[in-house]
Amino acid sequence: MKKRGIALLLSLVMTASVVAGCGSSSKDAAKASGSDTVASEVDANAELTLPLCDEKTDISVWMLNDSTAMAKNGGDYNNNPYYKELEERTNVHINWQVPAAQTESEQFNLLFTSGELPDVMFYSASQGITYKDGLDAAVDDGYFLDLTDLLPKYAPHYLEALKKSSENVQKAAVTDEGRYVQIYSILQTSQPSFYGYVVRQDWLDDLGLSTPETYEDWENMLKAFKDEKGASAALSAYPVWLWNLGAGMGVYNLTDFYQENGEVKQALFNEPEKVREFLTLLNKWYNEGLIDPDFASETNPWGNSVLISNDSTGVTCTMYTIPSALFLPSMTDEDASFSALKVPVANAGDTVKSGYVVPDTNASWVISADCKNPELVLKWIDYMYTDEGALFGNYGKEGETFTMGDDGKPVFTDVIANNADGLSYDEAMRIYTYEPSWPGIYYDWERELQFVSQDDFKMCDTWNDFDHEATYYPSYATMNLDETAEYSDIFSDLSTYIQENLLSFVTGSKSLDEYDEFIDTVKSMNIERVIELKQAAYDRFNK
Repeated sequence: MKKRGIALLLSLVMTASVVAGCGSSSKDAAKASGSDTVASEVDANAELTLPLCDEKTDISVWMLNDSTAMAKNGGDYNNNPYYKELEERTNVHINWQVPAAQTESEQFNLLFTSGELPDVMFYSASQGITYKDGLDAAVDDGYFLDLTDLLPKYAPHYLEALKKSSENVQKAAVTDEGRYVQIYSILQTSQPSFYGYVVRQDWLDDLGLSTPETYEDWENMLKAFKDEKGASAALSAYPVWLWNLGAGMGVYNLTDFYQENGEVKQALFNEPEKVREFLTLLNKWYNEGLIDPDFASETNPWGNSVLISNDSTGVTCTMYTIPSALFLPSMTDEDASFSALKVPVANAGDTVKSGYVVPDTNASWVISADCKNPELVLKWIDYMYTDEGALFGNYGKEGETFTMGDDGKPVFTDVIANNADGLSYDEAMRIYTYEPSWPGIYYDWERELQFVSQDDFKMCDTWNDFDHEATYYPSYATMNLDETAEYSDIFSDLSTYIQENLLSFVTGSKSLDEYDEFIDTVKSMNIERVIELKQAAYDRFNK
């Protein structure tokens, strides 16, 4: 009872009474065997009866601010037709707690000093919305519920979806202490890599150039774009995407970590000479005017549409839905076209060992220890993993937002595809279906293919053509409390130092003659210890 006192005691007593009626195995047994214990108890044929409760019942939900949806619904998710229908079906009314946009991480941390937590909270390590000491600590400190014994009875459909998911997701669903605390969104099918580099294909055709393969090919292409097409930023990329170009030289995750054959590595520590070679090339390209002179201040990870629209850029990094939806409509050249590029390699025929691996899950829900009715909350979430709930969540209301095609697959109506109020399909889906990328749904990502041409989707085939296991370090591999504290203490300053110097070496504001000194400093800032911490988390994840 470190932090919650009497309130926690009451919460634990309530939870214990719920667990006692579940008929599930002990928490210790779940810890001993991980997901197998829980999965073995799941009734895959369990039915969830609607409405979930006889009388209208409120639950409180803390959620991110989707500025697009909020602008269209008057600032209240309950105004969305989707949530009105969800309430009608379940008899559960949601009291949304939505912080101002861009303040979510800060406001999430303040929840723990507020005295009472909402029933359900959005949780995402990738977005910095986490309990500072980790999930197990959040349970031990009395903030989050351990759901291990509750899920088999009250969320069996979620567990069934989890059982069908990838091994990585199944591992991620269990904490280091063997608990189920988060409830993830889960992809119904694996999604190929959906972003990477694109090139002005019409420029390649006009100049008689083949699709570039090697670094030399890329350099010749960029020079031609600059000299023959007048491109002032022949290559334009968000800094993180620019670093990805090093994969063909064996420079993986330049500002992060990777693994090879189970050994966790960091390029600056393990492959400093390869990094030197890569930075030397980028500096050369920058000095020759082939890279956007303002790339270091670029904030848009999906491509600078201004540079695209005024024909200043011939190569950029983006998502497969963007060229047709955003780039081409803004361009005056009616013959403009884009195609996908693989990252360059040193020698023709070399294979790429790194790329974007789409995780089979994203954000998650956590349930607070203050929640007075966790059984109802879990049923409400579990509905989104039933056949009916997943169909409703992904496509909305049959006959209104979708109909069933002759092939038995749902097809969006004009409410989504050609909205009379002028909503784009993305805006319409945020209003009439469950929000994309939100937690707690059996997500059918293929629904978006109804709005993407086959040519655009084929770009994913190009970007997805790499060895997905060779260097991938799973984001699900998390550290324990002590490791997290030590990691943050070391890497916060180290990461800043690394990124600032990498930019300086490319732009030339720092001479590459100082590279050896830079590497020595990186080592002196204890990067080897950070690698050890990441290795420990990775080893634990694999076990």
